[in-house]
Amino acid sequence: MKTTFLFLLALLTLPVSSEPEKLSALDVQLLLDKIKELREGSQKRIGARYTTAHSAFRAAIQSDAAAHALFLNCTEKVQFEDRQKSSSEFRDWKRRHKDRTDTPPFRRALRHQLNWLLLTLQAASDPKERDKIWSKALDHIDTILKDAKDLEGSQQLLRQNVLDSVFAEAYSVDNIDITDWPTSPLNLDAVYEGLVLPSLRQVKTLGQLEQAWERRILHEGTMIEIWNKPKKGLGRSEHSAPMEKFLEVRRPQLQWQKELDLFYVGDQKGASLRMLKHLETHPSHRDIATWIAEFQAAVKGQIAPPPPAGESKAPGEGAGSGEEPGNAP
Repeated sequence: MKTTFLFLLALLTLPVSSEPEKLSALDVQLLLDKIKELREGSQKRIGARYTTAHSAFRAAIQSDAAAHALFLNCTEKVQFEDRQKSSSEFRDWKRRHKDRTDTPPFRRALRHQLNWLLLTLQAASDPKERDKIWSKALDHIDTILKDAKDLEGSQQLLRQNVLDSVFAEAYSVDNIDITDWPTSPLNLDAVYEGLVLPSLRQVKTLGQLEQAWERRILHEGTMIEIWNKPKKGLGRSEHSAPMEKFLEVRRPQLQWQKELDLFYVGDQKGASLRMLKHLETHPSHRDIATWIAEFQAAVKGQIAPPPPAGESKAPGEGAGSGEEPGNAP
């Protein structure tokens, strides 16, 4: 291969004539060989980088303290060493940010962020297995919601793109090539619309599709309920304003989308009966006119079904939760 490279170098550095020249068959072959060599070398370096990052991240998710220690190391590298700032400036930063970046909720949030970053690296390194990763993604979200009370005040960290984190930047995996992937675990619209539901839109997985929709509704409602507590002093237990809006507006919307999805995948009779019941149950919902029009078009076969896996649009920023103030440093 070294001989080929030297020959190619000599070939390309020959004096250029005043007339433009086309590549000969030999030129083409030598260039293709070199491109292949560069690609293989690049893939090896990227693979080694992934391995290093994966090892460090796996070690750090074992405890809150380990995740926080890695966060500090990565912050020091990215924000201070790489910018040629002194160690004393880093110590000053730690003192000033202690109340925000050295709390139990923040440490726990870092572990969940690393967990999602690991899943993102897995999806990027083996895109053909993407359709099999969705169950792991939902398990991760379940785990986050089980820890919801321990994350109070730092959950915003889990709405941020994990590839923008100091972990990803410090280990040079912030520019990995990945599309149609939800890069934050609490962006539920992207998780479900971009990853989970498209892979289940088949007759043989109709039951799983219905379960995934139910899980989506549960996840979204749980997030809003836990992180939006009702104000005290009302004399009785009531839902918060965001939860009231979810129950009155958002949940019926999701339930309708679920039935429309099931209708197009194959459960036409069952979904039709449930959609009729839904219209009767929510006669004053703000989307009632749209629902009736969609139902009529569906029965007439005038609306295209949602796209299956491989044809879905890139996931965008979804609602999926109540708004929370930022907590990341």
